Amino acid sequence: MIEASVGALPGLIPAFLIISAIVGVPSALIARAKGRPVGLLLLFVVALAGVLTVTLTPGNGGSGQVGICDVGLPLQDLLSSESARLNVLLFIPASFLAVLLFRRPISALSGSLMLTCGVELIQSWIDLGRSCSYDDVKANALGGFLGVFLGTVALWLWKRRSPFTRSDTIWGACAGVLGGLLLAASFAFTVEPVNSEEKSKQRRESLKDDLAQDSWLQQTVDDLYGKGTTITQSASLKMKNGHWRLEAETAKGDVVAKWPERKLVRFALKGGASGGGTLSEAEIQSIGDQFARKWFADEVAGAKATHRVVQGNQGPHILVYRRYVDGVMMPMRLDLTVSPAGRITALAANSAQDPKLPKVVVTRANAEEVAARTAEGATAVPANLLAQRVNHAWRPVWMVSIMRGAKKTPESTVFIDAVTGKEVTPEAPSEDG
Repeated sequence: MIEASVGALPGLIPAFLIISAIVGVPSALIARAKGRPVGLLLLFVVALAGVLTVTLTPGNGGSGQVGICDVGLPLQDLLSSESARLNVLLFIPASFLAVLLFRRPISALSGSLMLTCGVELIQSWIDLGRSCSYDDVKANALGGFLGVFLGTVALWLWKRRSPFTRSDTIWGACAGVLGGLLLAASFAFTVEPVNSEEKSKQRRESLKDDLAQDSWLQQTVDDLYGKGTTITQSASLKMKNGHWRLEAETAKGDVVAKWPERKLVRFALKGGASGGGTLSEAEIQSIGDQFARKWFADEVAGAKATHRVVQGNQGPHILVYRRYVDGVMMPMRLDLTVSPAGRITALAANSAQDPKLPKVVVTRANAEEVAARTAEGATAVPANLLAQRVNHAWRPVWMVSIMRGAKKTPESTVFIDAVTGKEVTPEAPSEDG
């Protein structure tokens, strides 16, 4: 607080002199008229004016937000801050002189504590270019306590008797409790505590993560499209699970990936697959397997790969990787498109982990029978037993095709729970798991 005031407010000293004069002159005249000593009163007024000037004079700092207060450092680390030590010193003179002037230590302590809380409350309510901080409350309260303690000791030595009176104890304690309750309620209902240190740490970590994202995405683009490929546009979208979907556009093609998993979701070379290659199917398969092991080592471990060629030998090769556990096809998928020349030209992937599923009870024949009853006069052909999410839970599900007519033309698809035997509706696939 003091550092910010001295460094940022060139008008601090004039403001201090003006406040001292406005409060001090009338107080001195009244004290002299009543025949009371003026010197001690003026010292107290000057000390109080210093507190008000330093804490409430508008500055050019703060967060620019009202209704918030920084929770600050843990109590054990409070005095490690130079600013906190200066704030302790700020309140010592005023509270010390208050005890000597009014000779009411308990009331002086209550007033000092309410002053420090009130100052921070005003700073939180009004945008004065200052930041409300519970560190300041703790430091100023400590300064007020030390000032009252020193004033009490000085008064005791001066008067040679205890400065505590029954009246001061009762009134001071009641005022402190009542004021404390009002201030506590004001803070609780009108001020939102924020942890600026934690937010700063999160911002630093977020920046570090952003840099790591950019670096990995550029390296990935270089690996897929060739070193030196420029990303013309990129985006990062936060998914429901808190992870990120990274997107990059280049002149050669686009890339979509997941972070922090660092897993590709899809990419496609602009212009598609090109012909002209002479590689055999075995060589194409080897190239696809090598790519899959590099980018999806865990996913393709134990997976089955199928290979088909589109448009004859001059067309692209499609490699499809699927993993099965106890006969159930897992949600993991990897589809690669390889050109006849051996270039990976497209990819679509879902790097989902294998879910834990209940034991399959419904057989293929049972699923066919259940599906046939739902579509009278049609032929039900169970195609696959696969893991599907139903009502937010993973289930083994039979996917059954409903066909009609002599040509067995597919009409629709029915999903049968392989545990309960009931027809279900799987949820749509989601990239965020």
